[in-house]
Amino acid sequence: MIEQIDDIEKEIDVEIVLALMSGKVTNAINRRLSRDLHKAQIDISPAQANILFVLWRNDGIIEKKISTATYKDKPSITRVIDNMEKMGLVCRKKAPKDRRINRIFLTEKAQQMKTKVKEVARQTVNDAFKGLDDKEISDVQRLMKMIFNNLEMSEGSI
Repeated sequence: MIEQIDDIEKEIDVEIVLALMSGKVTNAINRRLSRDLHKAQIDISPAQANILFVLWRNDGIIEKKISTATYKDKPSITRVIDNMEKMGLVCRKKAPKDRRINRIFLTEKAQQMKTKVKEVARQTVNDAFKGLDDKEISDVQRLMKMIFNNLEMSEGSI
């Protein structure tokens, strides 16, 4: 077994993979997106932008589904949605059949931001992928999903 680990370490630069996977790339993208949003005079955080993207695709979903779609835990999503509600970007409405469940809806203010936020986010992502061709971008996305799914499956089996 130890020989197998040594073989893997020869093929994979474990230090760089752990640094990248532990959030280094995510933090860099979030810092850049935050600066880009601020520069465009859009007063939202990257986490709020992420939730807006989910709601622009599927307005009125429950917090748990937002949590799943954003890969964030429910308490974190609840805090971000609380702030977004105070900012007038979303509103919570009780589900008619189960009053314990809140559905999250976009406000007109959030709808009006859609084009501008998407343009800024698209440019940030384009900058992050600068120098990669379409196949490489597709490969990065496919591989990251695969790595995530591998870890999620192994976590569920513990």
